[in-house]
Amino acid sequence: MEKRSLSLALMSSSHAMNHVYQLLTPVIVSQIANEYLLSNAVAGIIVSIYSLSYALFQTVSGLLSKTLGRKNTIIVGFVITSAAFLVLGFMNNLILFAIVLFIAGMGGSTYHPNGMPLLAEYYKENRGQAAGFHQTGGSLGSFIAPLVIGPLVVLLNWRLTITVLAIPGIVLSFVLWFLLVEPKQQAAENSHEQQANQSKKVNLKMYGSSLMFIGAALIYTAGIRGVDSLGVLYFQRGRGITDYVEATFLFSMFKVAGLFSAPICGKLSDILGRKKAIAFLVCIEAASLYTLTLVPNSLLIAPCLVFGFASFGLLAITDAFLADITPKEYMTTVFGLNFTLTFFTQVIIPPIFGAIVDYTKSFDIEFVILSAIVLFSIPVLSKVKAKTTSK
Repeated sequence: MEKRSLSLALMSSSHAMNHVYQLLTPVIVSQIANEYLLSNAVAGIIVSIYSLSYALFQTVSGLLSKTLGRKNTIIVGFVITSAAFLVLGFMNNLILFAIVLFIAGMGGSTYHPNGMPLLAEYYKENRGQAAGFHQTGGSLGSFIAPLVIGPLVVLLNWRLTITVLAIPGIVLSFVLWFLLVEPKQQAAENSHEQQANQSKKVNLKMYGSSLMFIGAALIYTAGIRGVDSLGVLYFQRGRGITDYVEATFLFSMFKVAGLFSAPICGKLSDILGRKKAIAFLVCIEAASLYTLTLVPNSLLIAPCLVFGFASFGLLAITDAFLADITPKEYMTTVFGLNFTLTFFTQVIIPPIFGAIVDYTKSFDIEFVILSAIVLFSIPVLSKVKAKTTSK
């Protein structure tokens, strides 16, 4: 029990740090855009660079764990990301900045396809609740990131802020190395998977539910990817909030509800069923995105909080449901594929929506479009068939 609790604490902390690095570029992009006089479309491309490698290497990171192990793969990722951010602050050339940012995203890609599968080995029961607490770690990182980055940028500057935030990732790498214990059975499972791959072809029908569910997740996670990519830029350029700290505070309001919604929604999905919980939260997500475009600045906090509750609840249940319906010997690979596809929307959305905003001269249109898109996930979700006793 103590080993499980320590593992949950370590993985939740790692999830938090991964989210801090994931949101670092979107939070400072308005500062970069103002300094280099970038259009919204070009600013979107800057955001997409980290997301591109972050998405593309998710599946590779899952496969790499077959050789290095999940624990070591996660540690290597943090070392790469931290080292990249350590030098990013000294990059005055935008092209060199983009190259190093791409490398940072490669390191960040190692966590998600290995973190939840590793935790799933410890929690074969009450997996939804464990996934909820794990997601709370990610929510905490997402909440803290804008609250810390905003004042630091004002106090120091955005370059020095990036360098300073590299230090916690380096420290965390050492902590994981000495304290995180990887279940011994993974080596046997990896061997079993290799033998299975050699002895027979994969029957895609066996993984139909997993692939169908990934398709649904790809659609409904577009909401949070769009908000993450352009939220601060929206508040500053779309809503005319000139105070950068105020804009980053509002962005953090998208995240604060995740501190309690993930474990609550995860537990409810254990009781009521994953699919029903997901469909309900998708509707809340869509409604809050649309409401965001209607309320005055003084009431922006309300739809931000509601969206945060729905989006982080969705992320927690997604992890649990995918673990339910995926054969455990292929879990790391499937999780890698899931995160590759669902994070790839964060590559596409920023430049496309940035260009739309430049053309229409309205930021609100991006959230109207996103609110409609996420609802299309419900018909896809209805086709998913659970393979376990989970509802």
